[in-house]
Amino acid sequence: MFVYLLVLAIVIGFPLSAFPQFVDKGEYVEVAKGTKLCPNAILEDSKGMLDPENLYWRVTSKARANGTQTVTAFVLETLYDRESGETRIKERRYDEDYASFFKRDPEHKGMLLMISPKDGRVEATVEICRKKK
Repeated sequence: MFVYLLVLAIVIGFPLSAFPQFVDKGEYVEVAKGTKLCPNAILEDSKGMLDPENLYWRVTSKARANGTQTVTAFVLETLYDRESGETRIKERRYDEDYASFFKRDPEHKGMLLMISPKDGRVEATVEICRKKK
């Protein structure tokens, strides 16, 4: 029975540990392709970001030689159908395929800073999106 539980723990734990979301690559962090990043609502409200709960980014490339990765920004819009009376949420691309650096946020554990390669400005403080209940 013990061997069965050990094998089960390895099978379940292996996929989670084999694919880390963030990998440190010197000064920058490589984020796994396909990762969905959300702004931290508490931190971003203070920076004046409009409606951070309806915005997220998806990483669409692996890290390039210069450390940048391609990200696409999405906005969630609530649409009301007057005929049926139903409300639905639609995902719309806000900004498509632009480069960004990622660095760990030294002030907030588990969060990343999205940095513009153009001028080094911090674009957002992000974290892995949590499932909404």
